[in-house]
Amino acid sequence: MKTIYYLYISIFFFFCFFFLSIFIINGNTIFFDVPFYERISRFPLKDFFTFITDFGDTLWIGIFIIIAFLILRNKRSRKLLIGTMAVETVLNLLLKYFFSRERPGFPHLVEATGYSFPSGHMMATTSFSFLMIYFIWESNLSKTCKILFTIFLILFTLLIGLSRIYLGVHYTSDVIGAFCISLSVLSFCIFLSRSLK
Repeated sequence: MKTIYYLYISIFFFFCFFFLSIFIINGNTIFFDVPFYERISRFPLKDFFTFITDFGDTLWIGIFIIIAFLILRNKRSRKLLIGTMAVETVLNLLLKYFFSRERPGFPHLVEATGYSFPSGHMMATTSFSFLMIYFIWESNLSKTCKILFTIFLILFTLLIGLSRIYLGVHYTSDVIGAFCISLSVLSFCIFLSRSLK
């Protein structure tokens, strides 16, 4: 894919996040926040989502980053990995304090502290997973392997997002907002990396 396309993707997802954040700033609950939670919470999946959500924790994401760092041989790829994840981590903290959105009043099935928007689990998972997808498609792996790894990483990201909603610790808009701003930042980092190259 052409380098400039990553900038277009970054701008698109930034505006998605921007328009969503307008509702959050006004203190509104997005129209789909409660209905989606009510639908998904009907399913008896507490044990499954409690298990899944742990993989979005700082500890596990840190382990994944270390493994990826050791696997990657290219210096530029390593810098992109560390740089992107560092920016996403700091940005998540800044955004949480800026919006200061309280967590949902739904029953919390796991312990969660701090503000709600955007979801830290979702930002970290999205950034890492989609960066891995980028590296995979830049690699010499067979097309079949690339497709299988991509499907797995996308499903992994979606499940982390769903787990945060199901467990009652995030609104749906927290997860969507995290997804959008993560892809925006990630795409911009890739654009910078490729441009500098």
